[in-house]
Amino acid sequence: MLWRRRAWGRAALLALTLLALPVAAQGKKPAASASAYVPPPADQIPGYSAKAMPCEIIQELIPPRITCEGDWLEGKSLRELAILRNTIFARYGWAGFRKPWLREHFQKQPWFKPNPKFTYKLLSDADRRNVHFIAVREQSFTERELRSMEDTLYAKAGKVWNDAYEWKLKNGRTVRSCTEPKDVDYEEGCSGSECEGSYSRDCTFQAEAWYRPDPKFSEDKLPAEARIELGLISRALGSFASDTGKLEKGSQASLDRILSVQELRQLSLRDLRLLRNTLYARRGRPFKSKILQAHFKAMSWYREDPSYTDARLTENDKRNIGLIRSVEDEFGGPLKDEDWLIDPATDAA
Repeated sequence: MLWRRRAWGRAALLALTLLALPVAAQGKKPAASASAYVPPPADQIPGYSAKAMPCEIIQELIPPRITCEGDWLEGKSLRELAILRNTIFARYGWAGFRKPWLREHFQKQPWFKPNPKFTYKLLSDADRRNVHFIAVREQSFTERELRSMEDTLYAKAGKVWNDAYEWKLKNGRTVRSCTEPKDVDYEEGCSGSECEGSYSRDCTFQAEAWYRPDPKFSEDKLPAEARIELGLISRALGSFASDTGKLEKGSQASLDRILSVQELRQLSLRDLRLLRNTLYARRGRPFKSKILQAHFKAMSWYREDPSYTDARLTENDKRNIGLIRSVEDEFGGPLKDEDWLIDPATDAA
């Protein structure tokens, strides 16, 4: 009986040893490497859709617009759209975000795991379509919409513009008011809100239940998210803004100054391309790129001039263009139209 117990003991030990061996050593098909990146489940990622969004792009409009069933993209800010688009890349471990706020956002997400072997090939066809849809939405805002978004951010922080409608009275006086006062003199022409094109931000927001005017308003009271959004809007409108959450003022927001490499390195390749071509657009340069045409033709300040030459560029323009190109080259080279809406290195527009 003793020899049987010893035999069973040796058999059990052999079985345990075999179970502890790698699968390949057991004569079976090798399993996936333990270090292979496994994306987190789609349902654990807020805003992520494993299916293609039910959206349609309308190319005939300038800029191109996108319509979706439901509220997939409507009502979202530039910041929210940037997060939504980059969430698709982040699910597969993309961690090369140069924008500090994007990098910090994803580092705080419990589902996020950096993947050193990230490649765009990891994305599904639905992922690629969704990236494209979101990017088109980011680029679809008109100048009027962008300025309205900008004003709303300030209004939510209590800003007062002191631009109520100006009314001319019969006694010769003028008063400012959001409502029509008595004894308005219409014989002298239009007055107040009756004038064509008249617009008052104070009066517009006074009609909103959430508006709380703050006579002591300062930009220091703006929350961090609002500062980031204002920077994105500023760049979309043709001014300069970094992605640090710091609001540039006066000359710092102007493209007439010399930009720094440190500032430029925080921008995406898409930002850099748009910024570089904004310098040309301000001088009237026509564009062959359909994407650039659509963007700048939507800006009221853009005046395309077929007779444009680079001789119109100032010395600061030339210096900034050179700096931007050097940073673009540092990050792999300028984006082309075919990369504009899909390249993960763009880090949001």
